Amino acid sequence: MTALRNTPVALLPNAAPFAIRAERASDLVARETLLDACFGENRHQRTCQRLRDGRAPAEGLALSAVQQGRLVGTLRLWHVSAGGKPALVLGPLAVDPACRKLGSAPR
Repeated sequence: MTALRNTPVALLPNAAPFAIRAERASDLVARETLLDACFGENRHQRTCQRLRDGRAPAEGLALSAVQQGRLVGTLRLWHVSAGGKPALVLGPLAVDPACRKLGSAPR
């Protein structure tokens, strides 16, 4: 069993809280816009996209981060086969540039 860690999280004083929830069909346009902004409009031509073509993300493993009703992050995992063994591949993972590093405490 994995031990739980007590990780300190420090939000910046002006950072609004966000929620992580299951991806919804209504997230589609905002998700695609965010992915284009983070990876470029040619992101569909990348090799990693070939692994995802024609597949749905793993059930329960497509998540959205929402801040004040606006999509600010997206994460998906996909079932693949690696060396004949079932595996999960992460991607894409994208965070709105304005929301990056909000959970990092200065060291």
